[in-house]
Amino acid sequence: MTWGQRKTWVFLAGIVTTAWMLSSACARAQDAVPVSDIEKQLLDLYQTAKPTADGTDLVSAGSVIVLQKDHLLMDGVENIVPTPNVYKNGAISSLSGAAGLLKAVSGLGALNPFANNAAMNAATAGAGATREFVTGEKFWVTRIDTRPDGVTFSLLSDPIKDKRYHATLKFPFARGSAPTADDVAGMVAEVMKIDADDNSQDQQSAANNGNQQQGGQQQAAPAAAAPKTIALGQSRDQVIAALGVPAKIVQLGPKEIDVYPDMKVTFLQNRVVDVN
Repeated sequence: MTWGQRKTWVFLAGIVTTAWMLSSACARAQDAVPVSDIEKQLLDLYQTAKPTADGTDLVSAGSVIVLQKDHLLMDGVENIVPTPNVYKNGAISSLSGAAGLLKAVSGLGALNPFANNAAMNAATAGAGATREFVTGEKFWVTRIDTRPDGVTFSLLSDPIKDKRYHATLKFPFARGSAPTADDVAGMVAEVMKIDADDNSQDQQSAANNGNQQQGGQQQAAPAAAAPKTIALGQSRDQVIAALGVPAKIVQLGPKEIDVYPDMKVTFLQNRVVDVN
């Protein structure tokens, strides 16, 4: 075997070894993070809305989400790929990605190498339609994608001046950690709160941009919902199912206090021990 052949074999062996190590690392990460448990709990907490096939409108409503942090960048739905956002260290920041590339290319004018590509022109036509959403604004969740490195929410707004906006927001997991479903739900609750004032009828009306009518008469309002109650000994999942995601979570050693607008619920070993 010549020296050149030996170098080639060493190079190929290095590639195979690296690929095996990466595959093993991914497998270990998959085993460490309970992806299915996390996704199930998030889907239980945040009912997803169904978008149209092109993602520009809603077919049916889900949970109305109230933003709890500033600086969420959302692009007009004419932008095929929205700017990605990430929540880390208590703040939302936007990431440069496919949408940023499309916007950069669209600004090249005559230098644009895709200037004669109709598809690219169509994709970048609305590249400037970006809006910053702040605390208190509302939108819908259309998809929840959970992976070993984090969970990503796909979001869609109601029409604002006849324009809908969409975005993705990722909640990354700390490297080497294996968060529980409750850990992830708590992190998401710091950013997204379910609007308890909106009932399903209101949500459906918003999704369809107006009240539906039947036989020329407006449908009757739904009956008032039964009061939501909690009791000592209930699990945290039962409380969240009744009251929704808390506005704030306080960890005090073995105790956890979930703070709601009108009450505080204290848990010990995942069971209600006090309400005030």
